Amino acid sequence: MDQTDQPQKIAESAPPRPIISIVGRPNVGKSTLYNRLTRSRDAIVDDRPGVTRDRMVGVGRIGDHPYWIVDTGGIEPDNEEIHSLMKYQVDQALQDSDAVIFIVDGRQGATPVDHEITRQLRSNSSIDVYLAINKVEGLEKEIIAADFHQLGLGQPRSVSAKNGDGVTKLINRILDETTGRDAQHEPQYHIPEGVPKLAIIGRPNVGKSTLVNSLVGEERVVVYDMPGTTRDSIHVPFKFADKEYVLIDTAGMRKKSRVDDRIEHFSVMKTIRAVEMAQVVAVVFDAQEGIVDQDNRLVNLVFDSGRSLMILINKWDGMSQYQRDQIKAQIERKFAHMGNIPIEFISAKFGKGINKIMPLVDRLYASAMVDMGTGKINRILKQAEEKRQPPMVGNFRIKMKFAHQGGMNPPHIIIHGNQLEKLPQTYRRYLSNTFEKEFKLVGTKVKLSFKSSANPYQKSAKSARANKQRESRRIRK
Repeated sequence: MDQTDQPQKIAESAPPRPIISIVGRPNVGKSTLYNRLTRSRDAIVDDRPGVTRDRMVGVGRIGDHPYWIVDTGGIEPDNEEIHSLMKYQVDQALQDSDAVIFIVDGRQGATPVDHEITRQLRSNSSIDVYLAINKVEGLEKEIIAADFHQLGLGQPRSVSAKNGDGVTKLINRILDETTGRDAQHEPQYHIPEGVPKLAIIGRPNVGKSTLVNSLVGEERVVVYDMPGTTRDSIHVPFKFADKEYVLIDTAGMRKKSRVDDRIEHFSVMKTIRAVEMAQVVAVVFDAQEGIVDQDNRLVNLVFDSGRSLMILINKWDGMSQYQRDQIKAQIERKFAHMGNIPIEFISAKFGKGINKIMPLVDRLYASAMVDMGTGKINRILKQAEEKRQPPMVGNFRIKMKFAHQGGMNPPHIIIHGNQLEKLPQTYRRYLSNTFEKEFKLVGTKVKLSFKSSANPYQKSAKSARANKQRESRRIRK
């Protein structure tokens, strides 16, 4: 295949990833399934029910297509408000998700709480529900499944969240039926194309809405000291230096009334949608509180999405030099490995450092939407290969033939060659860093895909070896 045969059309961005939520009563294996699908240990797994308090969101890494997976959290069974809280969790999943995995315990059978959750799920016919029976290791799966047919949610699917049995088959079934659908839950996101979109995200009460008001120059977003004032993602069109932009102010945390301040629910799904619809994302930190785990999760969330990223350290005023040095050391320790992420220190309340943000947005937007050009991509690829050759596989060296751009936001480069699936991760990072440096990208990671050519002689070589072996056996006989 020649370079001239490459498709010239470049996709601006991939369609939004489907959001899949896991619901179920406490201690049925929701967090274990979440950890398996994300290939992480982000969700705490414990035999005691109710350990998971916050809604965990991660990138699904098992399956044929990219997606977001949500662990809706457990609820303590001795809580008097278990029914209202469980209803709230399921309602949130139905509102925010494209599909729901309803996980039940095969060893305990269908319980009254399972029936209650089923009634909620069946009340919304617009979302697909997949019933997964967990903890069926060593049991007669057909007999166990028969008990759950009474829920009326279709064919139950037996899985083992702990061992992984049936999990890949289940998730691929869900992805085949949800990937590529239009986002039914977010009609407000139909905004003009070609306008730089900046999503501002962060923990509650770090100053996101204050920052939006400072940038726009008027009170467009309600600002209040109580965390969680912003309930939904708000799109704010505005002009800066005669250029049009769209700011997306996202919800930080949503609180359910009468939860005794012990369980607080993050409005993360609308934040995820906002991140996917933007080209540039600013993660706002509270300098006076330091860098906490939730800040780190948000940065990783944006980093995994491929969007251009900047970090804004807010409430920088009034801090001593020692405190500032401590914050800078924390940032260097936690985020230096992510590369050229720009970091600005601001005070949204007093307008300090705000003038640097929009010029930086222009640079990040240009990096996200860069048109690289096939000729330049291949020149850089050849230079990188000459400087550091790919490793050997057996008696042959991995060969990269040519490359072309496959998309924008993030910049996507597709490399063709032989045995590229065996290219080590270190060399892939080397190529990614080389492209980012040569194209002078800021706060933006290059996405690389590899396509290996089929070996036309492989089948013939196998046939020749088989014939030779048969001939040798005939001679020996």
